Amino acid sequence: MALVYSCCFWFSLRLGGILIGFLSMIQGFIILILCCIGYSDQIVIQERIAIWRSNLNLKYMQDIFDALQTDPEKSLVCTIVLTCTYILLCLLYIYGSYKCNNIFMMAYIVVELVRLVLLSLLVTMLLLTLKQNTMDLGLLIGASVIGGFILMGMFYMWICAANLPILINEKERDEQAATIMRLGQLLQANKPTPTIVGFDNSLWSNCTVYRNTDKIFAVSRANYR
Repeated sequence: MALVYSCCFWFSLRLGGILIGFLSMIQGFIILILCCIGYSDQIVIQERIAIWRSNLNLKYMQDIFDALQTDPEKSLVCTIVLTCTYILLCLLYIYGSYKCNNIFMMAYIVVELVRLVLLSLLVTMLLLTLKQNTMDLGLLIGASVIGGFILMGMFYMWICAANLPILINEKERDEQAATIMRLGQLLQANKPTPTIVGFDNSLWSNCTVYRNTDKIFAVSRANYR
């Protein structure tokens, strides 16, 4: 059973799925552009990370910054490959939403869930890092609220995207049930009357009439005698 039947209380799930695929693809292109810019100037990334590590407490993101500073090329290449794959899955999901084909949508749904979980972990680490490096409670609350609402919106869009195949299956089952019911009604309406194999009903009725007539004549003769 589908959890939602419309996207953002306005669009159908099919149109909403197409829009969600486009939004996800735009996010992928933004990450891809940033990675390409970083790949073209890796020394700046290493210098910037060194400044951050000397001025800030990066305890919760130590491993990420270590990987970027040690071998930025490897990290950026892996991110570019994964982003290109993600964009391809977004295109497949858009095509599947347009054609109402569940096969093309399943890969995006699984990958998007994994991406949202990783984004949730990243936002949590960023908030913990912000807490370690600032005493401004208002900034921390504002960042937490903004990050929480963004993640909630992205999870809601994922729910809409994941419910589209469920809704398609439900409609197919309803159409099959309606078709079976119509066929049953047609068969019931066109149900033939029982007949004897090899005989026509009209001939059989005529034979019955003749037999009854012979019986009447026979009784009449007996009474006459």
